[in-house]
Amino acid sequence: TQFIPAELTEDQLLLLLESLERKIVSQQLNLVRTQITLGSFQGEAGAMLLFPHEDEQRLTIALVELSGMQLQEDGSAVPRDKPFEAMAALFVALYALNFLSG
Repeated sequence: TQFIPAELTEDQLLLLLESLERKIVSQQLNLVRTQITLGSFQGEAGAMLLFPHEDEQRLTIALVELSGMQLQEDGSAVPRDKPFEAMAALFVALYALNFLSG
């Protein structure tokens, strides 16, 4: 099977821009990294980061959900469709933004 990288949607790019303005990219990167490395694509509990403001948490949840994952209250992530490629694309974008803004 061939890996075809996913592209971010325009909505995701706008949310990333807002995340950059709010200076929460590093927190989002840690969340996505945790979701990937803990294998929470299988629905296992992960670590949902708490953001200082509720709107920052909603922004992060929207960004992750646009990548094919449904975040639960306990921090677990339930996959929809085939989220790995979309989450990988989000991880790369967050990593690059974090690197360039740091």
